[in-house]
Amino acid sequence: MRIVGSVSLAAAATLIGLLGTLMLGAAGLSLTDPGLSWAGPGVTVIEYSDSDDTERAVGIGMGTIALIFWLVLTLSAVLVGLRGGIQTGGRRATVWIVVGLSTALVLGSLIAVLATPPLLS
Repeated sequence: MRIVGSVSLAAAATLIGLLGTLMLGAAGLSLTDPGLSWAGPGVTVIEYSDSDDTERAVGIGMGTIALIFWLVLTLSAVLVGLRGGIQTGGRRATVWIVVGLSTALVLGSLIAVLATPPLLS
């Protein structure tokens, strides 16, 4: 039962983390002009004269909050999976594999989105 709970939490965390990544990547007016980039000197907010700064701020805020929720749910998945009862090697392996896949997927997509240079329009 703990494995099912842990896997469910990790799946929910992955979906929320990918949503956060999408929100950070789409912090501009559309998906074709990202508002946040890691391609320059550090993490920079790309300035566009025709975009609404309020919408960009909401997108960055929602993405950041979603990634914080992803981190909390991922840690909860580890705690649920590894606490209580007799710990078997299979249960530990399952929890770490699922959490590792979630982490690799979310962080990989976050790096890919933020490392993409802005499109010239």
